[in-house]
Amino acid sequence: MFPLRTKPSRVGEMNRLLTDFQIRSTCRALLKNRNTITGRQLRRELHDRFGAVGKTERVFQIWREAMAEQTRATVLSALPTDVAELQRRLQAAESEAAANLKRAELAEYREQAHQDHWAIEIDRVKRELEEARTQVSIGQGRARRPFPV
Repeated sequence: MFPLRTKPSRVGEMNRLLTDFQIRSTCRALLKNRNTITGRQLRRELHDRFGAVGKTERVFQIWREAMAEQTRATVLSALPTDVAELQRRLQAAESEAAANLKRAELAEYREQAHQDHWAIEIDRVKRELEEARTQVSIGQGRARRPFPV
C-alpha cells in the first residue's frame, strides 16, 4: 500500500546533537593546549571528536563565553595578590594624584594672575583714551558753524 523508501532518511545524519558540556569541554581542552583558538578550530575539533559541528550560532556563543572566561582569568592572574605590593601601588598613586592637584592649582593661580594683569591694563588704556577724548573736546570748543559760510 505505502511506498517503501529504499533510501535511508537523512534526518538521522543531520540531527546529531552536541551537548553544551561536550562543546565546552572541547573548547577548554583546546584552550589548555593553546592560548587562543578560533571558532572554526573549535568546530573542526568537534567534527573530529564527535562527527558533528553543532549549530554555528550556538557553538560560537559558547566559544565567546569560554574566551571571555579565559580573558578574565588571565587578567586576574596578572593582578598582584601581595598586600604590600598593593599598598605600595596605592601610595604611589596617591602621591601622583597630590602632585597633579598641586600642578593644577598652580596653573589656576597663574591663569588668574594673567587675567587680573590684563584686566588692569585694559582698564588703564580705557581711562587714558577717555582722558584724551575729554582733553580734545575741552581744548577745541564747540562752534555751531566751524567754517564761515
